[in-house]
Amino acid sequence: MELHVPCRNSLDHLMSQCNFRGKKIACDAKTDEELFKSVKLCYLALLDRYDHALLKHFYVRCFDFKKQFTDYTTYMSGILQKRRFQSTPYVKRDTNRPRNKANECIWENRVVLEKIDKYLLETVPYYQFCNDCMGSENEITATVAEYSNE
Repeated sequence: MELHVPCRNSLDHLMSQCNFRGKKIACDAKTDEELFKSVKLCYLALLDRYDHALLKHFYVRCFDFKKQFTDYTTYMSGILQKRRFQSTPYVKRDTNRPRNKANECIWENRVVLEKIDKYLLETVPYYQFCNDCMGSENEITATVAEYSNE
């Protein structure tokens, strides 16, 4: 059985979670512990959805989050059967307020940005998986792009 995991840039994903929770990263933190504490305050339960133990039970592949309604849908349309009853056209419902990246301090502080990126990669299995999977033969959206260019 195959499991497909949407992968998103870890920093962009973190800042989206901060936006949802109404939290800010402590870019002016005096210690790394204080900085990482502010990062953890942004976490949503979504990060607990992935665990490396899934690899023991499923063939796990990834796809680019930004291509979920384009290349990934194209890929899945060749696998899944059409619905018997077609619903009305999809209507996007935002679940998060619009972000203002100019108000997100991490983009202006290279040191903080790199510390957080490294921290996320070392501590969150989802980001570890996505880091290893994206760009590999297990990335579905890369495969779709290759086939559509032939």
